[in-house]
Amino acid sequence: MPSAPTAARTARSRPQAATLLAGFSAWAIVVPWLAKALGLKLNVSTQLEVVDHVVPGILALACAAVLTLPASRSPESLPRLAAVGVAFLAGVWITTTHVTLIPTAADGAAPWGASLLHVSAGPPIVLLGLWLLLGPPARR
Repeated sequence: MPSAPTAARTARSRPQAATLLAGFSAWAIVVPWLAKALGLKLNVSTQLEVVDHVVPGILALACAAVLTLPASRSPESLPRLAAVGVAFLAGVWITTTHVTLIPTAADGAAPWGASLLHVSAGPPIVLLGLWLLLGPPARR
C-alpha cells in the first residue's frame, strides 16, 4: 500500500496528466486553422487536415476524459492503460504524418513557420503518453 504522501502525489498527478493531455489534444486539433489564421498556410486539403489533426486529436481528447474517470484511478487499471496507449498512438499518428514537413521545408518547398507549427502538435502527446506508460509504478 502506498504511503500517504505518495498516494496524494499520485492522485494529484493524474488530473494534471489528463489536463495536459487535453490541452495537447486541443492544440493538435486547432493547429491547422490557427496556422491559416496567422497566414502560415500549407498546400494541403481540409480533408487531410481533418485526418492528420482532428481525428487523432479527438481520440487523444477522449483518452484524457477517460483518465479522469474513477475506473482509471489505479495506475495498473485496464481503462487507464488503454487510454494512455491510444493517446500515445494518436500522438504517433500526428507526428509521423508531419515529420516529412521538416525536409520539405529545408528544401524550400514548404514554409518553415507553417511546417514547425504543424510538427509541434504530435510530439507533446507522444512524450506525455510515453511518460505515463513508462513512469514508475505506484509503490505497494
